[in-house]
Amino acid sequence: MHTTLKNKTTLVTGVSSGIGREIAQLLAARGARVFGTARDPKSAKPIHGVEIVRMDVTDDASVNEAVQSIVGRTGPIQHLVNNAGYATSGALEETSIDEARQQFETNFFGVLRVTSAVLPGMRQTGHGRIVNISSVVGFLPAPYMGMYAASKHAVEGYTETLDHEVRRFGVRAILVQPAYTKSKINGNSRSAKVALEVYATERKRLNNVVEEGVEHGDDPCIVAEAVWKGLTAKSPLLRYPVGKGVALSRLRRFVPAGMFDRSLRKQFQLD
Repeated sequence: MHTTLKNKTTLVTGVSSGIGREIAQLLAARGARVFGTARDPKSAKPIHGVEIVRMDVTDDASVNEAVQSIVGRTGPIQHLVNNAGYATSGALEETSIDEARQQFETNFFGVLRVTSAVLPGMRQTGHGRIVNISSVVGFLPAPYMGMYAASKHAVEGYTETLDHEVRRFGVRAILVQPAYTKSKINGNSRSAKVALEVYATERKRLNNVVEEGVEHGDDPCIVAEAVWKGLTAKSPLLRYPVGKGVALSRLRRFVPAGMFDRSLRKQFQLD
């Protein structure tokens, strides 16, 4: 059973391209009043039915200003989709503390900032849905994208805990877990500045695997459909694995750890 999105004030972060753009478009088409964020609204192509607002999720003042401007126009935000993020590639030994910190500022603390700005209004009205876009690497290891995986693991732990804390206020927190998805994640990704020769061959091989995976990945519209389910289900699930992520989620849960480990190393040619 599903509820309606009609006229529900909905905030989606990171709508300039890819998954975020698809989510904003679909929710607007299904009746929500959607506000989509971009660091530079002028560079974001218009999306039918979506009002683009300036927000940098790594900046407290920017987040609070954007949320207050929306609330001033529509009242409390009822639905939030935390999608803004990017990936850092490189071996963990190659990744500096500063690069790791930047990764977490966007992917984890960005989620925390926006949620904390929106949550009081949800509590006061006794209703709200928060959907955090995670990844299959929120429950799987990601060799040579380890800091990205760590940030998504953090989002998973945060969201599950948040859901328990806010449920009594009529608010639910939900995770959507895409696998490889056709998006600009590679174009938006950053590489560790240090490149150690000992990792060069494997790093290149793994980067090629990721590029190929994205090129032949799932359509972002199926991620948007999962978000819609999470926002409208009367009793939402905590986790919505998407596309190829459904099989990976089952494998992670049911395949013995040693067998899973060997399979992953074989797939990525790590031995």
